[in-house]
Amino acid sequence: MRFPIRSSSVCVLAAILFTPIVASAASEKAYVKIISPVQGAKLDAMEQTKLVYEAGRGPHGDHVHVYVDGKEVGILRQLAGSYTLETLASGTRNICIKVVNKAHVPIGVEQCVKVTVE
Repeated sequence: MRFPIRSSSVCVLAAILFTPIVASAASEKAYVKIISPVQGAKLDAMEQTKLVYEAGRGPHGDHVHVYVDGKEVGILRQLAGSYTLETLASGTRNICIKVVNKAHVPIGVEQCVKVTVE
């Protein structure tokens, strides 16, 4: 038995064959967003600080690292969540989150906030 090919069938088939494949999450653009603490926040030197963040690893990243004043203090595998920083010494502190590759090398995507610890 033969089925006639209708023009609507050809259009549907062409749409399926020539529709671009949706990009995977790995091909999205890498980013970092520090939600808390905010830029310029005043923190208590006697309390731990909760760092709230979200990130996208992009095609070259794998996970994120946390830095305080240039020193690595944490490795985070989750791309969104929180991390508790140990108590910070008084003064101006620079807190950064950087997207890194599987070899733990920063890929150039980061966000930093300057805070004052009193």
